[in-house]
Amino acid sequence: MGAYRLLVNVTVEHAYFSGQHCKTLEFIPSESCAVLLRRAGLLLKSSESGIAVYFDEEKINILRLHAEDDLVLTFKVFSKDNNFFRYTAPGAPPDDSILFFDTQQVTRDAADKQLLHLDAYAAADAWLKLTADPLPAILERKDYLVKPVFIVRVCITAGAEGLCSDKLDDAARKFYIRFTTNQTYWKYYILGDLSKRNVFIADLDNALQFENLGNVTLPGNRNAIQLLSSKAIPLHELPDQRLQLKESTGTGDRVLVKRLPNASVEQVHAEMISDKIASVSEIYIN
Repeated sequence: MGAYRLLVNVTVEHAYFSGQHCKTLEFIPSESCAVLLRRAGLLLKSSESGIAVYFDEEKINILRLHAEDDLVLTFKVFSKDNNFFRYTAPGAPPDDSILFFDTQQVTRDAADKQLLHLDAYAAADAWLKLTADPLPAILERKDYLVKPVFIVRVCITAGAEGLCSDKLDDAARKFYIRFTTNQTYWKYYILGDLSKRNVFIADLDNALQFENLGNVTLPGNRNAIQLLSSKAIPLHELPDQRLQLKESTGTGDRVLVKRLPNASVEQVHAEMISDKIASVSEIYIN
């Protein structure tokens, strides 16, 4: 057995996570992919943010023979986080579609990195109908019940520019999928005794403003003041907003809550904002 070298690497980056690397993914080789990995003597290493496939240098000729006969490795990618599409733009695809990425469709970014989508981030143009080739040959019956969040297809060719070439450096073997995060309006409901005061939200970083939408009666006949952010805010694993609840009095402003809780992906719903449907994060303060 010779030394193993990198054949191909796919990394998933996500603006929601600190450090940008996605932390929740599971890459499952399709049935045909698992067979090809064994036959070609390839070594697969996977993580929560991507895969790397290695080949034995002493068996490169065997790999090239397989590549001459269309060596295609396909991975079904699942998320261990049920909220994945809540914080991922462009959101969940329609029930009859799935995100699909292919190493034969590459766009280069400003740093010359190879992206598996047309724009800076994956978008709805990467949705593929479940009935469109090659998905019927990839998906099993169980995959229609619990759908992968996306599919990655890696095509290994034997040509001079293919992944079996000796001329390629590691950078040419690395591919990237980048997701940006969903944005939501933050709506605070101020309840209890606080709802009887002249309250407002102050941003210590002076980046956000909140509008008082007035009072509303919630289930249980609870009265609340609604305070809505003036713009949508990107969701993040560790939000860094520094918001305070203050009361305006005749003698000045007084801090009531030194640090308000930030939005959670658990409390997101659709609502009309400025005559358009928008995502809204609800936060309740007693």
